[in-house]
This record gives sequence, C-alpha cells and structure tokens, in this order.
Amino acid sequence: MPASHFILMIESDARRSEMLATQLVRLGVEPIRVADLAEAVDTVKSKQYAFGALLLPVELPPKLVHKALKSMRRREPVLPAMAYGKAPNESQASQLRRAGVMLALWDGYDEALLRFQINRLVAGDTQSASRESRRAPVHFPVRIAVGGREKVGMIESLSEGGCFIETPRASMDGARLRLHFEIEGNIFELDGIVVFANVPGNLQRPNLPLGMGVRWQNLSAGDRTAVAEIVRDRMRALEV
Repeated sequence: MPASHFILMIESDARRSEMLATQLVRLGVEPIRVADLAEAVDTVKSKQYAFGALLLPVELPPKLVHKALKSMRRREPVLPAMAYGKAPNESQASQLRRAGVMLALWDGYDEALLRFQINRLVAGDTQSASRESRRAPVHFPVRIAVGGREKVGMIESLSEGGCFIETPRASMDGARLRLHFEIEGNIFELDGIVVFANVPGNLQRPNLPLGMGVRWQNLSAGDRTAVAEIVRDRMRALEV
C-alpha cells in the first residue's frame, strides 16, 4: 500500500474499533478514524488525505451508506469499501451490495485473514479478473518434497493456479516441488514450481510473510475441481 494512501475507518463499538485499528497499524496500514458517515464524507471532501479504501461497520443503514459512498466517490472515484462486524442475514447483505459494499470482515477473523482482506481491499480486488486468479486464505500444514529432501510449511493462500506457502526455508525460483496436504477431507499430492520466494533481504512481496509462491504443474481435472470448490466456499465468507 503506498505511503501516501490511508484507509478511512468509520467506528461504532469502541472496543471492536480499537482492536481493529491496532491490528491495521501492525500490518503497516494507517487508519484515519471517524465517528460516522457524515464525518467520513467531510473528511474525503477535505482532500487532506488520499484514501485507498473505506472500512465501515455492518450495522450502518444501507440507504445512508449508498448515499455517502456516492458522495465520497465523486472525490475518490475508486474507493472500495469493506464492511466489518457481525455477519448479516442475506437481506441485509443484499442491501449492502446494492449500496456498493462488496468485501467483508466478519467477527472471528484472525490477523492472517485481516491481512488478506486488506490487501484485496487496497488493491481494489472486489472481483478477480478470472476464476483461476481467485485466491482464498487458508491455514493448514503441508509437507514439501524437493531435491530428495522433505520440509514442512503452512499453506496460507490457495487458488486453482497455485498457492503461497509460509516457511523460513523457501526454495529458489524455478525449484520443482511435490506437495502433500489435506484440507476439508480432501488429500492432495500435487506438483508445483516456485515462481517467487519471499526471504530476508529479498522480500519480493512485502505484504506477505516469509515463504514462496508456487504454481501448480499438470493439475488433474479432479484436483482442479476440488481446489476450486474449496476456494469458492472460502471466498463466499469474505464477500458481502
């Protein structure tokens, strides 16, 4: 996220807002905190900050959210919005979508999920360009066979195209891997190739932990379908 950009955050419950603001700062994001929609509109119109995104509590009236977003987007045409708080029912969610809010951060998230959603939010990634590019946040162990040796890591994101593995022992770009992991009753043994490594002194993706990005090789139709179903189910919970 560029240093010249900020996230505008509307507060509701003080304890929840304080916790979220603290977590954002730990992720290197600076929230500009306001009390309500009216103050949010005034802050955007003031041109004091260049805002990259908006965080708003889910309980705000959708009609007022729609009106406020329309006003703010006259000043910031690309201003993605994410609702946070208790997951709404389908009727409330539908109204929020019509108001222009697409991403969700429902109660019970952890810091890894927050990082994933904030990265999507500030990138404007409310809808991916292709199904294969949709990455879902996950957190499960993986055994990695490479060069006749085996090591372990944690898969932190998953897509039909590949995954990101968090590990302090990332392999070099171009390394061919055999991955063994289980998720939601599915057992996978997949081949992959390292396409980038996040290692100390060479952080290719500063918004990711240490580890490596892997692209699948020769993924079977059955495995692709199973991965796609997992991604689809995970992403549903991350969108309004």
